[in-house]
Amino acid sequence: MPIQKKNPAQKPGVPRHRKKRSKRHSHGALKAVLVLAGIFWGLDQLFQRVGSSPDRIVDMQRRSEMNPPTNPDGSIPADSWPAEWFEAPRKASEMGITAFSESPMLAERRAAGDLPPLEERLCDDPIVIHPYEKPGRHGGTAALENARDLNPPEGLLRPDPEVRRVFPNFAESVEVSDDGRVYTITLRKGLRWSDGHPHTSEDYRFYFEDVYLNPELNPAMGPPFIGAEIRIIDELTFEYAWEDPQPYFHHHLALDSIFYARPAHFLKEFHAAYVDPEELNARARQFGFRDWIGFFGAMNSGRHGRNVMNRPVMQAFVLTRIDLQMEAFERNPFYSKVDPEGRQLPYIDRLEVHTGLDEEVIAARAGTGAFTFAASSLRTSDIPMFKIGESAGNHETFIWNRIQGADVLIQMNFTTEDEGLRNIFRDLRFRKALSLAIDRDEINEMIYFGRATPSQVTVSPFSVFFEEEFARAYADHDPAEAARLLDEMGVVDQNGDGRRNRPDGRPLNITLEWHAMETPKQETMELVTAHWRQIGIDINLRQVSGSLQSARTMGNMMDMTLWHADRTTDMVFPVQPWWFVPIHRGWESSMWPLWAEWYRSGGESGEEPIPEMLEVIGWWDDFRTNMDENRRIELGKKILAAQAENLWGIGTVSLAPQPVVVSTRLRNVPTRGYWGWDSRRSLPYFTESWYLREAQAE
Repeated sequence: MPIQKKNPAQKPGVPRHRKKRSKRHSHGALKAVLVLAGIFWGLDQLFQRVGSSPDRIVDMQRRSEMNPPTNPDGSIPADSWPAEWFEAPRKASEMGITAFSESPMLAERRAAGDLPPLEERLCDDPIVIHPYEKPGRHGGTAALENARDLNPPEGLLRPDPEVRRVFPNFAESVEVSDDGRVYTITLRKGLRWSDGHPHTSEDYRFYFEDVYLNPELNPAMGPPFIGAEIRIIDELTFEYAWEDPQPYFHHHLALDSIFYARPAHFLKEFHAAYVDPEELNARARQFGFRDWIGFFGAMNSGRHGRNVMNRPVMQAFVLTRIDLQMEAFERNPFYSKVDPEGRQLPYIDRLEVHTGLDEEVIAARAGTGAFTFAASSLRTSDIPMFKIGESAGNHETFIWNRIQGADVLIQMNFTTEDEGLRNIFRDLRFRKALSLAIDRDEINEMIYFGRATPSQVTVSPFSVFFEEEFARAYADHDPAEAARLLDEMGVVDQNGDGRRNRPDGRPLNITLEWHAMETPKQETMELVTAHWRQIGIDINLRQVSGSLQSARTMGNMMDMTLWHADRTTDMVFPVQPWWFVPIHRGWESSMWPLWAEWYRSGGESGEEPIPEMLEVIGWWDDFRTNMDENRRIELGKKILAAQAENLWGIGTVSLAPQPVVVSTRLRNVPTRGYWGWDSRRSLPYFTESWYLREAQAE
């Protein structure tokens, strides 16, 4: 695929008022603030940790020195993590562990008769987790702003730290038939839910047959179980089977299988297949629900809603209390993992999750050490504040890499009802012009302190599907060529007001609606729209709520929107290539709602895609079912090459810096890691083995 070269020629067709409009006050103010923040970050190197004990100073310096440099492609060296994290976890018997110990908190409950002995709570041969630094100690309470930071959603398999390979977790083994149509899963013997009830094949059958296949509970069935069936072999063994091969189903098992099992013993009493419907509806109305469907949904909630205190889970922590400002969790007494010395995990006893806080309050608390761990709601622009705050000796700031293929992905709606805009958006020259007008180096320096990678949207640079030309496609800053392309397609300034018009002479009014979440979308778009104004394209920015964005996306009502391009690692791209193939219709993606509806409905509704996209869809259908790995890599690269040539979406930077603020008391937290949806944030880094250096006063 040819990559464009910079055009040094005069900028033809640029409105004569461009220079006066090139920078608005907001652009200049943003630049001043971000440059000042960068200076503060640099000054951090001069600060002394006044007020810290000598031991703490040495300890903080040692951990800071553990940060290795990134690879030239922006990825993290594999030796940043223990070698054991790239292998299947060993079992206690394999390591000669015959004696186990528990938290004093649980020992008290056992002595009081509330719990059986530890050996009866662990599975028959517990999983041994190798900690990042060293074995820790039991005890303490962690203060968080997001429960999943220390209680991630783990399931049958687990991803490695690079989010590329999978290893057993709750599954003893997963075997795949030669034709890729049958996955046979064997659970570890003796696994238990957090209430002590056995975790068995029945929990997977119950979800599949009584929840997933129930049209009242799940009216819109989606992947990966379309066309599948479940077969129960015995109490610990079951199979998923399809008519078509499923070469990537193990990726779902690593990232999503927490949702594939439900505590059947708990939920059957709320399901009309197991309780008289009239009786169940009457119970539902007593709790304020219209019928049993809403009642079951609340009891089945993944967030363990107000009606579901102590709902059985398989994770390390169990929700025990919710109020308006706090969610309280306690350790799962039946969690079947231990450390190399036989201590039952997790190490930490309790989590206190502070809810309802806005980003400014979260950042302020994180910057003063009020949180034991914080990352989910932290902003890149606050890194200097966090680094300077380290001088008090209460926290450290690790800089992880956000794992998105584009930290901000700009999306045009190719199926918009506005025929004039649809024709403009579908003209490749317009998409090239918008991309070439963006100064990604400026975005990187001003917003990301030069620590991100300017890039077109594509997969992560350490993916087997990655090619450098995909990341470089129309990513150079070339406003002259951008202006020439717009002139060529007839999008010119027809009245001298500095703004280009549609080819029919009407004003080119485009509204970009966006929802603020996770990445610096507002800061990025202030710069991008300034770049676009330099070529005569004036975009109206409109921040909306998540619910409004969802409604307008599903209604095909958006002109343009944006999100961050996650799902771009080897773990998730093969199963959810949402930014490259129109197979998903959701609030994150507004590029082609009607094309996606056409695909998902088998052509019965929506709008048939253009020929170029029909070819991509054909590649995808072959890709997702082909058992030849080399052929899959070839097809994956063809899909990505189509994005690079056609610019379905426009990227900005990738592998951006993510602040991870960690209490100096919290140990075994990796100094480097990947942060984002693809890794389920902290899931690959064994949060169950993080511990508090000394017990917190209760």
